[in-house]
Formats: sequence, structure tokens, C-alpha cells
Amino acid sequence: MFTDIKGYTALMHEDEKKAFELRNRHRDTFQRTTELYNGEILQYFGDGTLSIFRSTVEAVECATEMQKVFLTELIPVRIGIHVGDIMYSHDGIVGDAVNIAARIESCADAGSVLISDKVHDHIRSHRHIKTQFLDAYEFKNVDEAIPIFAISNEGLVIPNAQELKGKFKEESQRKWKNKSSKKSVLLFSVFLIITALVFTYFQFFNVKKPIIDDYSIAVLPFDNLSTDDDAEIFRDGMTEDILTNLSKLKGLHVISRTSVMQYKETKKTIPEIAKELGVAYILEGSIRKYGDKIRVSAQLIEASSDEHIWANNYDKTLIDIFKIQSEVSKQIADALHLSISYEEKQNFDVIPTQNIDAYKLFLKGRQEADKRNTESIAQSIEFYEKAIAIDSNYAEAYAEIANSIFLQTYYGNADPQKATERSQFYLDKAEALNNNISRVHTVKGLLYNHSKEFNKAKVAFEKAIALSPNDVTARHQYATYFFYIEEYDKQLEQTEIAYSLDPLSFATASSYFSALTTNNKYEEAEKLIKDIVANNTESDPFIINRLYMRLYMASPDYKKAIEPLKYLAKQDPSYYRILGYSYGQLGDTVSAYRTIDSIKKLDKTRLLNHRVAVVFASLNKNDSVFYYLDTARNKSQLFNNSRLYYFDDVKKDSRYKKLLESHGIE
Repeated sequence: MFTDIKGYTALMHEDEKKAFELRNRHRDTFQRTTELYNGEILQYFGDGTLSIFRSTVEAVECATEMQKVFLTELIPVRIGIHVGDIMYSHDGIVGDAVNIAARIESCADAGSVLISDKVHDHIRSHRHIKTQFLDAYEFKNVDEAIPIFAISNEGLVIPNAQELKGKFKEESQRKWKNKSSKKSVLLFSVFLIITALVFTYFQFFNVKKPIIDDYSIAVLPFDNLSTDDDAEIFRDGMTEDILTNLSKLKGLHVISRTSVMQYKETKKTIPEIAKELGVAYILEGSIRKYGDKIRVSAQLIEASSDEHIWANNYDKTLIDIFKIQSEVSKQIADALHLSISYEEKQNFDVIPTQNIDAYKLFLKGRQEADKRNTESIAQSIEFYEKAIAIDSNYAEAYAEIANSIFLQTYYGNADPQKATERSQFYLDKAEALNNNISRVHTVKGLLYNHSKEFNKAKVAFEKAIALSPNDVTARHQYATYFFYIEEYDKQLEQTEIAYSLDPLSFATASSYFSALTTNNKYEEAEKLIKDIVANNTESDPFIINRLYMRLYMASPDYKKAIEPLKYLAKQDPSYYRILGYSYGQLGDTVSAYRTIDSIKKLDKTRLLNHRVAVVFASLNKNDSVFYYLDTARNKSQLFNNSRLYYFDDVKKDSRYKKLLESHGIE
């Protein structure tokens, strides 16, 4: 750490006594605070100081605390911090770390604390320390440009990046960088970072922390420290692909990307996030992209103590991004002492594509597919097709196209038969290229579910889960399979696993809720709704009321069902039939008939008479039920759906057989 008093030389010329008094107050504060944070003052020189610390965190905390005091006492101090080699000689201490720290300090403003990217890598998981990236600067007698950050905790000064002055290279070399010039900056040469701060070394890279016997992990969205336009999508890709790699490990419980992506730019602490997600470990990191160079930093943290158990930096070209993902995944498994099979190691080493442009298009396709609407699903297919046009051997892209095509039957009114044929075409391509992609077998199972080839669906889902035990989509679809074959206890088992992997996803929670009600676990289902509301501050009232309606109709508790049904019916008249049915079950004939009037007035669909019949069924008015279900008035055969209980008593009536015949139902 270097510090000095801004404007001290000028003050000496103006008022020597005042200058000495200011310097003494500076040194007094500096000495007391440095000792508190386990620092060692190596040298005073005029108004400046040089000190070292046992850890980067203590150095930054010390600097922050000092600046707060200096600002209060109106002492204009500049502080710069770097981490690296130092050597002792008969003239004092020397080394690149000393030179760089001095250069960083020279461009600070009074009241500010500036740090290098190396320091930032060490403190970034300590959320009480806030930082702001300024830019990369080229200093005198320093070969490479250095990314500089300002500590941005409350009260500290944050310099204007465009107005920094200091010991830079000549003016033409240090002018404010635009995006194109930044891309050419070579930030990724390997520094000598064997730190003389031995404590720091052992804390971050060497000490073996005790491993907790709970192998659960969340991979948080990596921080984007880049200024390149396309850096954001690579940030998300890095996060998601490391997560996908880890999901393949049988001994590890990995939270899905739907849940972890909610922590983008979060201010929450590691222990807070871990508690919300129910995990023992957190992986976080950062990515810097400049042109075709990339630097990735990653740290594995034991959540309860907020301590690092592993950390590393990777300086590569962009095409090596898959190697980084593989290396990080392997090293995490090693840090957790997980046993990895030969097949799992082989899967880590698979490079999905050699073309970075194809990979970028693939990531864009995945982003669009996740939005789950008609336009985005269609857009995802376009991106995947462009990726395949660049790399015709991109198996994962073929698998994702197959998935998106069939999703169009849900989100785009696509013809199921044609969608199945197109989806199967791309699946065959993907499977021929790489049969060990979980998505291939998940989509196969989805198609088999649709065609009611349930034996084949079971084989496909079991293969998908064997390849990736933490694949939430595979768990969802496997649960659907068990629902179709009416093995509801196993449906619940799969949805419970999916919910543990994706606890912040409404879709996953809703699927789990359905399985709970199907299995008559109503108290647990009601608690789950409350958890959904608590975890989603912007929950859609319509969706929440629909969940309560489903719960109370399944229980059944018709009295409690009335309020959510009133809300739903105002938004969607189709719910009047269920509201009227509930009134009928409660014996409230007046309200039931009033609801029938509302259906006749508001419902303009072909199901109008079917819905009127539902309410009459609750009133045991079988004559009216058969009147409205007669083929002259009702063309729908929905009344015969085995899962609808509205007409259970009507089916005992001798006239029901004739009704089926008139509708051509055998």
C-alpha cells in the first residue's frame, strides 16, 4: 500500500508549520490503523508511506477505514494498493509490486482508494467491500496495461475515469480508451503473482479447508468486468456451462441456472444466498474479455464460514473458453474430494464446437428459448440454425432445435404431428454426433410421452438422468411420464427433486405443487404456495389465486375456494363454471343460478353450454345437465374426461349411456 498527501509540496512552500502538522496527524492515524489491521509500515518518505499486509482484504479494509478518518479530519490522502512480489535489499524493498502500487497511488484523488485487478480478484467475494471498475491504464515502466478499480464504499471518493492524472505513459498512449482501443490492450500476460504476503497465499491457494459432508453447490452468475459489446453473453455462457458440467456429477447436488440467474448483480452475502438455495458451497467468479483474449477468475467458497477453499485465474484466448470450463469443473471436484468416474472425466473434455461464432449464436438461442413465448421460441430456432450453418457437427445445437420445435406445440399452436417429425429429424442428427447429451434423451422422452409410447419414454428419461442427475428439465418430464401412467407417488418424488434443484423457479414450484395435490398432501401444498409468494416479491396475483383455487378444489374445501375463484372469474370468465360448481356444493342455490346467468352473458365460446351443465351438475339438476350436454347444444366431449369429477354423479344416470352414443363415444 502506497499513500501520500495530495498537494503537500505546495503546502510546504506556503506554510511549512501547517504542512508538518498535517503530516504528523496523517502518520498518527496511519500508524494506529495499520496496526489494527495487521499491517507493517516499511517506510516513511516525506508525506508518503509504504506498508505491507498479511492479506489483501485487511489491506483494503485498513485503507477504507483510514480514508474515512482522513476525510473527517480534512487530510487529502491518496491510496493505491497492489499485490505481488517484493524483495528486500540493502537499499530497502524493490520489485514490480512496489512500482505498480506507487503508479496506482499516483493517479488517485484525495479521499479515494484505488486497487489493481489482482487485488480485486482477492476481495471480490467479500460483499461488504464495494468496487467500481474505472478502466485499464498504461503506466510508465510497466509493460502491460493494468485494470484499475476504485473502492466505492459509502463516503469514499470515486475518481472520474476520464480525468485521472498520474504516472502514465505519454499522453497519446494513455488517453481515454474507446471500446475498439480497449480490445487491443494486452491484459492477459502472466504476472508473477507469487505473493510475499505468505498469509494471502495460504489463505487462497494452498490451505486445505475441512470439507463439509454436504455436496451441494450453486454457481453464481460470473461478474462481467469487460467493456466489449458481446461480453455479457459470454459471461452467462461461462456460468451456465460450468453449471452444466457440474450437473453431470452423480455425487454433487447442483442448483439450476433458472434459480442462480436471479442473483445477477445481487448485493446479498454468500451465506445469505447459500441459505436461500440450501447449499453448502458457492462458486463465483468474474470474466474479462478484451478482443479475442479472456481472463476468468473463479473462487469456491464454503458458505457457512464464507471462507475460500479454492481459487484460480485463467488467462486464455476466447477459443479456449471450453477448456477453462472443463478445468474449473475438474478442480472443483478435486477441491471437494469428489470421486469422478472415467466416463465423467471424458464428458468434461468434450469440446462442443471449435467455432466461437457458432457458440455465441447457440448462447443467444438458449437465452431466447428460456423466455418461453411464441416469438422467443421461434427466434431460438433461427439462432440454432445459424449456429449449425457455421458448424454442422454442433450436436448440442441440433438437440436444442429439436426441443424448441416441439415447444412450439405449447407456445405457438404448431401441429403436434408435424412438430414431432421435425423434432425427430434434428434429434437423429444430434444423437449420431454425440449420444451422451442429456437433452437428446429428454426430448426423446418428451416425444414418446406425446405418442403414448411410455416404455420407450421411461428408457429415454432414465438415460437422460444417468447422464446428468441434476438436469431439472429431465426431472420435470420424467414426473410427467409418471403422471401419465398414474404412478403419482413417483411423480411426487421427481418433482421434489426438481424443486430442490430449482427452488426459485415458479414453473418448478408449480409442478411440485401439482404433484402434492395429486398425492393429497394439502398442508404441504398450502405451505408451498406461501413459500412461492415469499420468494417472489412480484408474484402474479392471478397465478397465486389459481394455485389456491386448485388446492381448495382438490381438498375439497369449497368455502375457501370461493374468494380465489371470484378473483379468477373477473379476469377470465371460464372460471365462472368452477365458481358456480362450488356454490352448488355449498348449497348456495341463489349464487349458483346467478353464476349461470354470468356464464350465459359473458361466455362466447363453444363450451358455453358445457360450462352451464357443470353448474347444474353441482345442484343435482340432471334434467338440465342432459339438456345442455345434448348434441343439439353442445359439441364438446369434454364432459367424458375421466379426470373431471363434475359429472361423476351424472354418469350413474341411465341416460348417460345414450348421451355417449349420441356424441359417438364408445
